Amino acid sequence: MILLTGFESWGDVSSNPTSELVKRLASDDVVGEVLPVSFRRAGERLEELIRELRPEAVLNLGLAPERPVIRVERVAINLIDARIPDNDGEQPVDVPIDPNGPPCYFSTLPTREVVEALRGEGIPAFLSYSAGTYLCNYVMYKTLRTLDVMGLRTPAGFIHVPYSSEMASKMDKPVPSLPLSTLERAVRIALDVITSSSQA
Repeated sequence: MILLTGFESWGDVSSNPTSELVKRLASDDVVGEVLPVSFRRAGERLEELIRELRPEAVLNLGLAPERPVIRVERVAINLIDARIPDNDGEQPVDVPIDPNGPPCYFSTLPTREVVEALRGEGIPAFLSYSAGTYLCNYVMYKTLRTLDVMGLRTPAGFIHVPYSSEMASKMDKPVPSLPLSTLERAVRIALDVITSSSQA
């Protein structure tokens, strides 16, 4: 069983495609969870889910609205430097995610294989070496840190997606996007690669 997480909307982002993707992809083999855009509550919920489910793999999803591509993240750093408040009004700056944790964690998913599989299906994708310093990086680091502390060797990592074209069409300004069907197909391909790799 794979744990798949996305985010609710936040700030001036009126909708988040990852919440829709999580709902669409939930199944008997995939537990979907839409996380709050809150450093405190997202961290608590992640720990609860990992301890309760002990999943075979974890894939976190987040929105990166800058480019119409799939970004497969490789590194999470032990730092919160929030440019805007979270949905609880908290805005930590230059604060470690875990004072006792290492400076960074690398994704334990088959990141390059995921990118190659996506490109092979005509979906624009590339490896990324910065998940930022906001909730996306926080969730990736928190997931890997929780698994590490629990002594689990569960594959885990993070993928950024752009807006869906359906969401972009309702916005007042142009934003990069891909069709929701393409985003869904991309995450399905990633899940297939992760499952095949963990069973190898």
